[in-house]
Amino acid sequence: MTSALRSVSIEALLDSLGAKQPVPGGGAAAGITASLGIAAARMVLAYSVGRPELSEHEASNVEAMSQLDSWKDASLALAEADAQAFERLSTLWKLPEDDPARTAEWDTAVRGAIEPPLSMCNLCLRACTLLQTLPERTNPLLASDLAVSAVLLNAACAAAAWNVRVNLPNLPDEEARKTYAEATTHAVSQCRELAMSIEQAC
Repeated sequence: MTSALRSVSIEALLDSLGAKQPVPGGGAAAGITASLGIAAARMVLAYSVGRPELSEHEASNVEAMSQLDSWKDASLALAEADAQAFERLSTLWKLPEDDPARTAEWDTAVRGAIEPPLSMCNLCLRACTLLQTLPERTNPLLASDLAVSAVLLNAACAAAAWNVRVNLPNLPDEEARKTYAEATTHAVSQCRELAMSIEQAC
């Protein structure tokens, strides 16, 4: 799926996402949205690196560009992991509840479906934390693009959170459900606050 996300046309991607098929689905939408937000922030940095008036921030801006490149790749990889986890869980869903294979693999499969979107939420939170430092050290002519980046990352975080929540009831371990839910709520809340702060700064 990652290779497809990297190479498919926008029109083909939208057709695939809108088709009557389970993947790509919400996980892909969240991952693509996050990667778009990350790319927009990288563009801001690309227009800031090399500017004499921002020379004191050159090293940190170059480092931030490298970090964003890594996160862009990670967001697409998480979209792929989300799809693979869904397919695994979907296969188990089709088995009788007392089937030995379903019983043995169920907990691991549900956790596998929860962890990629939760990781996506945390990735968006880390990206917004970085973005919060950029208004004062990047090209002010691209402030609107930085705001767009924050909006997209916030949306991606909120979207990924739904892929966590939809799977929580399937997890037998009540304490694990609580832990995952709290981590998701924290990421969504913090990401929203940071995005609003970045928009105001822009």
